Amino acid sequence: MPNQDGSLTDADRVTLVRVLDRLIPTTDAELAAGALGILDTVEKRSAGEKATRSAFLRVVEALSLDLTAHAIGGFSAMTNPQQIQALRNIERTLPEEFSRFLGTVRDVYYENDRTPTRPENFDSDDEVFGRAFDTTEDDANPKPFSST
Repeated sequence: MPNQDGSLTDADRVTLVRVLDRLIPTTDAELAAGALGILDTVEKRSAGEKATRSAFLRVVEALSLDLTAHAIGGFSAMTNPQQIQALRNIERTLPEEFSRFLGTVRDVYYENDRTPTRPENFDSDDEVFGRAFDTTEDDANPKPFSST
């Protein structure tokens, strides 16, 4: 849970690095969002606009309140499917905030000089890269997070 002044706790930072890795899946560990250290840029970009800052903080707060994470020992202790389910729950509960947060994460990731070029069909239903997948229901047909 963020501090009262809106700053992130160390636990928030650890959680958010894992979240970034779920939202921008990659098979190259060197290009993982968390490994690239984009969290600070995401946080700074989120602070630039009141609505974006609010969305960022609401998503962080929702992550810290996840009951499964509390029971297991934190978001990082959850399995990948549990993490994705937690993110999907936030997406369903806070669709506008989650969409704004996801958009900021994607923008910062693809603007980084070390990452691949943003796919041409980034906003299409066929786009795969840059989305987290829910494999809890059907491993053969994962469902990407929405882009809107």
